[in-house]
Formats: sequence, structure tokens, C-alpha cells
Amino acid sequence: MSPLTRPFWVLIHRWAGLTLALFLAMAGLTGTFLAWEDDLEALTAPHWLRASPPVAGAPMLDAAALAVAAQARHPEMSVSYLPLSVEPGKTLRLRVFWKEPAKAPNWDELFIDPYTGAELGHRRWGDISQGIGNLLPMIYRLHENLLVEGKGTLIMGIAALVWAIDCLVGFYLTLPIRQKGPVAVGKKAKGWWQRWQPSWLVRRTGSSYKLNFDLHRAGGLWVWPALLVFALSSVSFNLPMIYGPVTKALGATDDTALYAPLPQPRPLPKLDVVKAHAVGEALARQEAAKAHDSFDAARLQWLYYMPATGAYMYGFTTSGDVPDAGGASRLIFDGDTGALKNVALASKVPAANRFTDWIVSLHMASVWGVAWKIVTSLIGIMVTMLSITGVVIWMKKRSARAFHRHRGDKPAVVTRPVRKAA
Repeated sequence: MSPLTRPFWVLIHRWAGLTLALFLAMAGLTGTFLAWEDDLEALTAPHWLRASPPVAGAPMLDAAALAVAAQARHPEMSVSYLPLSVEPGKTLRLRVFWKEPAKAPNWDELFIDPYTGAELGHRRWGDISQGIGNLLPMIYRLHENLLVEGKGTLIMGIAALVWAIDCLVGFYLTLPIRQKGPVAVGKKAKGWWQRWQPSWLVRRTGSSYKLNFDLHRAGGLWVWPALLVFALSSVSFNLPMIYGPVTKALGATDDTALYAPLPQPRPLPKLDVVKAHAVGEALARQEAAKAHDSFDAARLQWLYYMPATGAYMYGFTTSGDVPDAGGASRLIFDGDTGALKNVALASKVPAANRFTDWIVSLHMASVWGVAWKIVTSLIGIMVTMLSITGVVIWMKKRSARAFHRHRGDKPAVVTRPVRKAA
């Protein structure tokens, strides 16, 4: 079978879909919930996620200062991730690591009341054995790596890569087949769009198989751009060893060298998070001014310490960031000296990096507020539906082939149902 023929691509689409069906159905279903992760976590773990001011109008305390105080209470603990901007009514969530992992307690996330500084609790993120408070993190882990670190991430990355390729194949298969032979006398040849238009429609009459087929084909077309965005962003998350070189060839900057580990990890930098915040903000304002951007102190900021490299990454928002998402601009500086190692302003990075920022923000439902969260949930449902309808189509065709073999017939190859003329 020639790779240039339609039956070849039908076969590729069929087996890619069957191989991915379970993975995509799971990813679509879990993604539907993860679009509302913060809202749902506030329901499953309100004692950790919600905080109210002791008196009306009470201000929040400085997040970095609260993190330093928490480290003083837990000397063997270091903060790895610190959100520097906390929304009203929510708690400060610290991701932490332990200097001696062998002696570490069974938690890596700490919740602090931003109004009083009181510790509200802690958990090992994603460990469902600790109760329903870990339900959403468990769903996140299932979505990301099938609850298996390392191998699960690789499996989901390969699935995402096959999905991205299959998106293109599936789109090609919806295109109209070239007309062969002369047009019947008295009839006008249909234009290209007229022949493609039925692929976008769902027939309300006919067999259940026709309805299932139309839902699969038309449903895939309706959300096709979003499917490709989610597939490519999944590759960027789970297969950086492939996504990185490809985007670098397209002009993206490669910051891999910045993450090269030190000979010995540096679990405790000389700059605590308060000083690191001050250094990061000063550098961010300086670099934004050089680029004629404006630093937005009222929007998302975060601090992430990397012990293996001995460096801080400071995420901040400028006037050039992806709308609503924020925090895509970032810089890296030494955790001991504060020396700037790298800066990437969202508005000044190459187009390939900007493309990645956008598809990641779309995947994470961090743009356009509630409206895009609703769209993301619907896309998750559509992915699950497309997986199920694809399997149903295969089962129906397999059953038909088995029936004809039993009768000794030689059925014609049919790649799509024939739509009767009106």
C-alpha cells in the first residue's frame, strides 16, 4: 500500500486512534476537571485553600517574609516554589524540599494564612492516601504521567506526539476526494467547498452508525485548531528532548545550559527568599525598562529555587505578557551572589518561544478568564467523545468484515459512509 494513497492514511489514522483511545479519553476527561482546578480544590480542601481576614480590610502579609518565617520553624526545610502574589481569600501555598530526604516528613506542600501567618496544614502533593484534599493533585498527576513518575511522563509524551501527527492525518481525511470521470449530463460539477461541506455536518436522520461517524468527523473538525494546540503543548510538557530541538531549529532560544547541575547541589542559598525577591524585582524592572516594557507589580509574580543549579528563577509580568496569564517573563540569577544569568521578556523572545508561551497558556486555561475555562472543559469532553466514537467506528467495521469473511464475500473497501444526494 503506497504511503501516498488515501487508504494508507486511513490505516494510519485507525491504528493511531486505537492506540491512543484510552490515553486521550483519560486525558480529555481529567482535563475537563483541571480547567477548574483552583475552584474544585477550594471545595475538596477548603481548610487549606481558603483564608479570611481576621477583621475587615486587614492587609495580607508579605509572602516572602512568611516563607522565611516558615523556614525558621522548620530548619530542615527549604522553599522551592513561592507565589509572590496571593489572591484575596486564598492561602499562601509553598512547595518545599528537605535538605536530608531520608529524614523528610511525609509532606512537600505547606499552607499558610496570608493574613496571620498561621500554618493551616500540609500535604504530600498528589498522594491520595492522605485523603480527599489530594483529589485534584491526584487527577493532575493522572493527567500528566498516569501516576507514574518518569516512565508515565514519557508514555504520555509519546502519545501526545502521535496525537499531534494524527491531528494532521485526521484533518486530511476529511478533505473531499477528487472527483473522477465526467459529470453527468444536465448536472453541474460541485465546487471544492460544496464537496467538503458535508464533513462539517451531523445528519439527524439515518442509522446510529452514521450519527456516530458524523460526530467523529464533524466533531473533530469543529475543534481541530484547539486539538492541535493541546497536542503540541502536551509534547512541550512531556517530550522536551524532542520539542526543544525542533523549536530551536525554528528560531527559539535554548536555555538548556542554564540548568546544568553544579558539582554539588546547593540546598541553602545565601540569599533567602526575601532578599531573592528584592533582587529579582530590581533586575526585572531594570530589564523591562531596557526593553521599553513596563513591569506590572500588581500581577502574577513567583520565585522558584533550583538546588541542582544553585539559582533562582523569578517569574514576573510585563505589559508584553500573554493576556491574563502573566508570569511568562522570567529571569535567572545566582542564589548566592544575585548575578543575572539569563532574562526572557515575553514580548522580546523569538516567535517560536512566544508560540510556546501561548499554547501553554491556552492548555492551562490561564487566559481569558471563565470563558476559556468553559471552552477548555468542552474540548476535554470532545476529546473523550472523539476517542469513543473512533473505537465504535472501528468495531463496526471489524464486525462487518468478520461477517463478510464468514459468508465468503469480498467486501469493497469503504473509507467513509456514502451520503445520498438530496
